Amino acid sequence: MVGRTDEQARLKALIDAARAGRSGALLLHGPPGIGKTELLRHAVACADGFTVLQARGLESESGIPFAGLAELVTPLLGLVGEIPDVQAAALRSALALGPATESDRFTVPAALLSLLARAADERPLLAIVDDVQWLDEPSLEAFLFAGRRLGAEGVAMVAAARDDARRVEVPWLERVAVEPLADEDARALLDAAIVPGVADRLIATAAGNPLALLEIPALLSAAQLAGREPLSDPLPPGTSVERAFAVALEALPEPTRAALLVAAAASTRRVDVIGRALPARAGEVRLHEANGSEITLGQIPVYTNS
Repeated sequence: MVGRTDEQARLKALIDAARAGRSGALLLHGPPGIGKTELLRHAVACADGFTVLQARGLESESGIPFAGLAELVTPLLGLVGEIPDVQAAALRSALALGPATESDRFTVPAALLSLLARAADERPLLAIVDDVQWLDEPSLEAFLFAGRRLGAEGVAMVAAARDDARRVEVPWLERVAVEPLADEDARALLDAAIVPGVADRLIATAAGNPLALLEIPALLSAAQLAGREPLSDPLPPGTSVERAFAVALEALPEPTRAALLVAAAASTRRVDVIGRALPARAGEVRLHEANGSEITLGQIPVYTNS
């Protein structure tokens, strides 16, 4: 991986601690396309000799209770009979593997804690949850409950979430921000055949987002990459980038979306220009950050060239 030395070191330290019998939890957070999933893959690669559990939050399943938990613990179902009977019954009920039971909010999270600890008796364990912002609420509760109470079992828990995932803002959880790549690291991701002037434009447009750095060149012709034909203005972001940011954009207030539309159409981030285009709404627009007279809408890149 390029430009992720610090993040890789934090993950390795967590996994090494679990290998030595010390449990811990860590949250990677950053905007879409920034490389969180690649860092999770790196964590799995570092966990030689571990039991590895993986789950991914899906927006389409965020309303299904225990969908994420079911994916996470499926490899451990053979051990359910070795945790306390009340917890085992509640867990089987939650996962539709046994009769329905009457249980409180404590029982299933406690069952997850017991199950992880039992599995770690045999060898260290790594539990990975990607896109935790879309995890169903009961699964998230169980994951956080277990993460806070693990101590000397040899369990490493790593989650990844987008920056706007307020549901995982808990004080005890170690957070690692996955920042945009520095220009020199961004350049290292680009094909060496791309001429410097075009590479500079790609780097400026992608704003340190690895997904954009990989997608945008694929949408350009060989002549454009070689500098023999002009680049479009603005550059196309690519379908994966558009899809990754669509959910974040849809969650913004309507006035903010209107401001983004003006910014994209006018190829500008200038507050005064956007304000003139939306005079009746200018006071309603929620700007996450302001730098001088230009808008940097949080971690949401606006592909303009002003």
